[in-house]
Amino acid sequence: MSLSIKNCKILQAGRLVDTNIYIDDGKINHIGSFVDADKNIDANGKIVIPGLIDSHVHFREPGMAHKEDWKTGSVNAASAGITTVLDMPNTSPPTISLKDLKKKRKLASNSLVNYGFHFGATTNNVDAIKELEKEIASAKIFMGSSTGSLLINKSRELFETLSHLDKLITVHAEDDFLIKHFSEQNRDEDNPEIHHEVRTNLCEELAITKIILFSRHLGNSLHICHVSTKEGLDQIIKAKNERLNLSCEVTPHHLFLTNEDVKDLGNYGKMNPPLRSRQDQTALWNGLRKGWIDTIATDHAPHLKKEKEQSYWKAPSGVPGVSTMLPLLLDAVNKGKLELDDVVRLTANNPASIFRLKDKGFIKPNYDADLVILDMELEKEVNNEQLNSKCGWSPFHGKILKGWPITTIINGNLVFDSGQVYDEEKGKEVEYMDE
Repeated sequence: MSLSIKNCKILQAGRLVDTNIYIDDGKINHIGSFVDADKNIDANGKIVIPGLIDSHVHFREPGMAHKEDWKTGSVNAASAGITTVLDMPNTSPPTISLKDLKKKRKLASNSLVNYGFHFGATTNNVDAIKELEKEIASAKIFMGSSTGSLLINKSRELFETLSHLDKLITVHAEDDFLIKHFSEQNRDEDNPEIHHEVRTNLCEELAITKIILFSRHLGNSLHICHVSTKEGLDQIIKAKNERLNLSCEVTPHHLFLTNEDVKDLGNYGKMNPPLRSRQDQTALWNGLRKGWIDTIATDHAPHLKKEKEQSYWKAPSGVPGVSTMLPLLLDAVNKGKLELDDVVRLTANNPASIFRLKDKGFIKPNYDADLVILDMELEKEVNNEQLNSKCGWSPFHGKILKGWPITTIINGNLVFDSGQVYDEEKGKEVEYMDE
């Protein structure tokens, strides 16, 4: 089926231009003059951007479907302008073998959005990673304990694993020894406000420093996830100035919340790495504006309310994020904190390039028709009751945001429009370009 979006605006060379987009067989066929199609959508002068690529989600299947599953997570994503997700490997069982990947692939076939997979790196599955390198987005290394059983926390094991990997490596960079040390120091406290003292800035700085040192020697390509501290970002900037093959990500919750918010959020503000100080947050924003930070991704990691309402030490770390990432960023554009061109670069162009996603991330002829229509004037309140996620909550509940996605098109199919989800068509597994 063909589809036309008429009377729209798109970004070209940083400027908004009036145009029309003609889509045929799931691909962008023509940009320019209007071409009549089987279905025509009048954008009424609204902006169209590439569908967001969320390169860091935990959709919880297999093993934790009570928190989220591929259907609910993807509905949540599609209704908020995300058209492609890359899922992390710390499920149950973790994605560390071809058998595990096949199982997750079958579950992901229920997804409304396009999908790909990060693959867990362990001390003994390097051969599997090499065998599957054309089928996965990256090899993921967890340097600090988090949800799931994947962990490489000894320097010797980390160095040896890195020495055998040619694949892009994504990294959860927190030092496990320091986490355990500060956990013992704070063991008598039962207050989520201590979380940033248990997983201190030093935990992140040391882990980032270590993996950069190892990778400088070994020649690895790195993508460092959820950078949260000034010190960690400083190490990344230093490495980038040395022309190391390195990219990094920040999350919306680290951009829009600080450790001061934990007083009100309690365990709902507990995630790894923790919310940081206002000074750290300012450093992240400066890093975005100066181009040191490459991507924004949600680290969508939902847990049920009853799980979050346990004591601090028992409550799991993680927050949902796919439903609010784009509205938060559009609100920041309306407030002059970011340019819309920055949002597109950080959430579509760069993720597609870093993870080598074929025909994704740009509005160009012959690219996949993954598109989002925006209403930059629409003001809405984030409301727990209106979320599509199983967890039923957001740390941004009650926040009024200006600028929302109103229509989502995936592979040329209308999947979300004016509050209505259309789930007849499913997403597709992404393809990767050769390195």
